[in-house]
Amino acid sequence: MKLLMLDENFSSGQVEDKEKALFYQIHRVIVEQQLFLDPNFSRSQVIKIGLINKNKVAKLVRKYTGTNLNGYINSLRLEYAFRWMKEHPDAPIKAVALSCGYSNVRTFYRQFMNRCGQTPTQSKEEP
Repeated sequence: MKLLMLDENFSSGQVEDKEKALFYQIHRVIVEQQLFLDPNFSRSQVIKIGLINKNKVAKLVRKYTGTNLNGYINSLRLEYAFRWMKEHPDAPIKAVALSCGYSNVRTFYRQFMNRCGQTPTQSKEEP
């Protein structure tokens, strides 16, 4: 796992830039290494990636995504699910859910429905 070091040489006027850069570095690692596909992905892993404390993780995620860590990770999973379903149109929904980091198919259905207004099955059936 790639670890990110926080540069302490920023002036106080650059705090926002430092925070934004840190969040995007963490985001890049999570996406490039597809860490969000791990059903057990948690705040403790984000802490290790960014070498920051749990309160800082929550603050950065909320500030730059508008949601909490679970919402952010589930968004990444759903984006991945949309692509996966296009690439594997014949795959059963359970396989889609499991390959996208969901350990529970019902959770995947619920979150998909909340985001898209339809079930994954309905989405797959559309031309």
